[in-house]
Amino acid sequence: MTINKYFVFVPQAQEHKFEKENEVVLEKEAQRQALVKQAQKDGGL
Repeated sequence: MTINKYFVFVPQAQEHKFEKENEVVLEKEAQRQALVKQAQKDGGL
């Protein structure tokens, strides 16, 4: 934790935020890969 007279930085709070964002990214990537595979199977790509 970093403290100065202007703000308090708590790394754990940032880590939690990044974990949530990472979950969303992983979910979207999985959806994208599924769509690409479906398009390839259907002959779209």
